[in-house]
Amino acid sequence: MATPKKSKRSCTLRMEQVGPIQAADVTFGDLTVIVGPQATGKSIFLQTLKLVLDRDHIHDTFRHHSVSFNGDASAFLGGYYGKGMAAAWKAGKSSLQWNGKEASLPTLAKPSKSSSREERLFFIPAQRVMSLTRGMTQNFGQFDYGDPYTLRYFSDTVHDLLQNEFGAKGELFPQPNRLNETLRKPITQHLYGAARLSVDSKDFTKRLVLNVPGHSEGLPYTAWSAGQREFTPLLLGLYWLCPAGGTSRRDDIEWVVVEEPEMGLHPQGIEAVLLLVLELMKRGYKVVLSTHSPVVLDLVWALQEFKHLGGTEADVRKLLNLSASGYAKELGKAVLRKDMRVYFFNRDNAVQDISRLSPLSEETAEAEWGGLVGFASRTGQVIADVVNRAEAGLQKTRRPRAAKVGVKAR
Repeated sequence: MATPKKSKRSCTLRMEQVGPIQAADVTFGDLTVIVGPQATGKSIFLQTLKLVLDRDHIHDTFRHHSVSFNGDASAFLGGYYGKGMAAAWKAGKSSLQWNGKEASLPTLAKPSKSSSREERLFFIPAQRVMSLTRGMTQNFGQFDYGDPYTLRYFSDTVHDLLQNEFGAKGELFPQPNRLNETLRKPITQHLYGAARLSVDSKDFTKRLVLNVPGHSEGLPYTAWSAGQREFTPLLLGLYWLCPAGGTSRRDDIEWVVVEEPEMGLHPQGIEAVLLLVLELMKRGYKVVLSTHSPVVLDLVWALQEFKHLGGTEADVRKLLNLSASGYAKELGKAVLRKDMRVYFFNRDNAVQDISRLSPLSEETAEAEWGGLVGFASRTGQVIADVVNRAEAGLQKTRRPRAAKVGVKAR
């Protein structure tokens, strides 16, 4: 079993005046969660993290797929981030630092002379549903210039996994040798139900289908629920990160980014996905999430409180509704040893560290968890105001009656 790698020190990425990002200074924990409204630079920031860590691997991948930018930095940045995104870097204004060392997007747009070219960060993008078309995986070359590299590479990885490792296997989920039963059970309950995820090779084409009891043919991809379509490529990415056969992780991969893991899911489905995130942490990966779901921060807040107040693995299991199995106990102990951080990306303002997630904080961003619970808090306050007003009105209608009764008594 591979031994999880341990980071010798914290890693910090600083960016200023890059696209919509005014100023971001993020020090990563074992789990780092990024929140904020749309178009605040979260994806640009995470894609830049990938570029900083995997610069030469990215250039090698483009070259392997016969994509040449001929030294044109703008063309590379458009091919990496998405068409037109080269303008996000403003010469003379933008700045970038990784662990205190200056860098720039135009410099990263060209390969270095380093001999170390392994991939260190695996990126599961928000657009992952595009990696499947009618239930078929897509390779790198089936996308166009301007489609983000992170989507193209993720899709190609899932395609290779399905065509090769799972090529001879009809059933993809559930698999007894892939993910512990503690992780598989909530996926069955909240995502697939009685259906089984399988590969249908009819007509010489491998397609993903759901085999539903009582149906002679597999349910085609277009008939799946939105949540099932969103979750399945995420599951395949996690399969790649969690190899079978006693290997705990991919040897060279240290980081995992998952954008919007809650996409299309019911809160119970989100809980099932968060268990998988904790599994990645247990295996030694540094995990970075971007999210719009308060469920994700509910978990982080609870784990932070457990660490502060002396909570135990039993508390973690109770929170996650897990049995007292040996695996669940081990998972609970592992996550309580992890460092967790949360950052709020706000439009036209510097990124804020809201890791404490204190509801009593004087900082609105922290108290409202980057706006994720702002509406719920406001709803509670408005309802309280209406209740108080209604009670005050009721008391006013009662007072004249009491006065009349008093006159009659005298």
